[in-house]
Amino acid sequence: MIVADLHVHTRASDGLVTPEEVVRLAREKQLQAIAICDHDTTDGIKAALNAGKKYGLTVYPGIEFSTEYEDKEIHILGYGFDYTCEKLLALCRKINAGRGVRMEKMVQKMQQLGYSIGVDDVLRHARGAAPSRPHVARALVEKGYFPTVKDVFTALLEPGKPAYVERYKLTPKEAITVLLEAGGFAVWAHPALVGDDSLLSLFLSWGLQGLEVYHPDHTAEAEEYYLHLARKHKLLVTGGSDYHGKEAGATRALGVKGLQAEDFTAFAGAVLKSTKTGKL
Repeated sequence: MIVADLHVHTRASDGLVTPEEVVRLAREKQLQAIAICDHDTTDGIKAALNAGKKYGLTVYPGIEFSTEYEDKEIHILGYGFDYTCEKLLALCRKINAGRGVRMEKMVQKMQQLGYSIGVDDVLRHARGAAPSRPHVARALVEKGYFPTVKDVFTALLEPGKPAYVERYKLTPKEAITVLLEAGGFAVWAHPALVGDDSLLSLFLSWGLQGLEVYHPDHTAEAEEYYLHLARKHKLLVTGGSDYHGKEAGATRALGVKGLQAEDFTAFAGAVLKSTKTGKL
């Protein structure tokens, strides 16, 4: 039985629900714990921690850094870190400062392609968060140009597609390093989606300490394989639903993937050790 979903998004990045709503839903699903892992931001953590106290649910601060290495998109999850660490916050600000400019360029490209979309349409979907590709995609879905966000990405927003715009390129090493400096540990998110396990030894040399074994985009065979790799290298095992909320064609139920009791106990112990006092 899954007791902890350690990969959850909120409106602080590209999720569709508030931190408090996510916590309430997790409590309804009788989970013991969740981790808020918004993209390149810690803005939703405090509200989620407060909601955790309200609903009696353990909430772990987390983050998901979008990085790039040799033209491969690598996502690095962070846990057990000081979410008020100024160096980490400065990196988040640097990343997100470029999102607005990137979004404007994407909107311009779409207008040139004949789509009637404006910056305000995207910002409405961002709801105060730094605008990202899902927000752009949702604006196009809302206007009826595409049935789902996934269709927008496939047609326009993936690398090499007509409306794609390069983003600030954070490296996996930078992400791992800042998490370590903030007192936490780094985990390679959904590694099967990258398709290059030879990178693991390099990431380990930079300080990677875990693998996200359980994820909706991992097959049963992939989960078994990455569990074996994690055990072989004595890495922490993590997992989660990558929940963003209800969305046409892309809804993943909260708690559909995550950790069972034994692996969660190991994870909780690692966070306790990382934070020293155990108080998040």
